[in-house]
Amino acid sequence: MTSPPSPALTEAEQAAFLQSIARVRSAAGRALRAAQTNATQGAAADGTDAITADEATTEATAQAAVDFIAQLHQGLDAVAEQARATGPQLACQAGCAHCCYLRVEATEPEVLHIAQYLRSLPDADQAATTRRLQQHGAAASAANPAQPGPPAGPTRQPCSFLIDDRCAIYTVRPAACRKAHSLSATHCAEQSPTIPQNLRLLVDAEALMAGTALAYRDQPLPARAHELNAAVLAALDGAVATQPSALLRWYRGDDGALAMRSTPP
Repeated sequence: MTSPPSPALTEAEQAAFLQSIARVRSAAGRALRAAQTNATQGAAADGTDAITADEATTEATAQAAVDFIAQLHQGLDAVAEQARATGPQLACQAGCAHCCYLRVEATEPEVLHIAQYLRSLPDADQAATTRRLQQHGAAASAANPAQPGPPAGPTRQPCSFLIDDRCAIYTVRPAACRKAHSLSATHCAEQSPTIPQNLRLLVDAEALMAGTALAYRDQPLPARAHELNAAVLAALDGAVATQPSALLRWYRGDDGALAMRSTPP
């Protein structure tokens, strides 16, 4: 994710791209540290005893680190809007869901951000979402029994969050979805191996995504790519009262924070 296809950019453009990543990494790192510091100070002031205060501080600081991912998403939305205003016309519009049938990946903070949003929904909606995620995983396993999880290659299985050709988590959708676009709906409908895209949008989005991921890792906090559906199900599975949450496991540097701990019924 740190470099677009080399034939697409000149050597000078490649160098500028890497410089952009470095700038984003530095700026995002400062802002991420500040967000955690503010959360730590606020939680510590509200604690009632040493143990409770320490637990509350850790959870609040971890939550601030997750919430920071919204800054990346806002930046990507701005890049997309600028591309719409100044570049070639994008073919994407509401109800066009061709790319929602492909494998989507998201980083740990994005997955945890989505899980937090899902927990804010009514119980019936949460249960329905969990069922769709479980069904998605079962279908992926059946189609690819030799390898756990959804296949890395193209697949026409719809995303669990696609309902009536609309994204049910649109406001918290991951960076990969915000970056995805096409200049030709026909190419998408025909599942063309090459999709015409806006190179400027791709380069700017990749710089934001790569720089932010590096800023998290500098903390150090895991920020690796995971298949979206399986990872969100694992994050929800981690919400067990007798065990540390996926949020706290991630914040403590556990690379397996998004590993399933129970077998879906």
